[in-house]
Amino acid sequence: MANPCDTCPTKICCNPKGPIIIEGDVNIVDKYGRPLCPDKKKKSHVLCGCGQSLNKPFCDGKHNKAGSDDDDDDISDA
Repeated sequence: MANPCDTCPTKICCNPKGPIIIEGDVNIVDKYGRPLCPDKKKKSHVLCGCGQSLNKPFCDGKHNKAGSDDDDDDISDA
């Protein structure tokens, strides 16, 4: 039996202390509804999940310099 998430058109992967990766069709807009990603050909977007990016809402890799410990804060199924 297939995982129900395998049939979803959009996949969001939340990495502990790192980026949020969105794969699939998605419209990302600012608080005024203006598009932030006009490139519709792009199949994935990487958003900042650590709060350190200077290019918010997008990830710029600052989480790598912010340091991390090996204690994964895994997001568990509810």
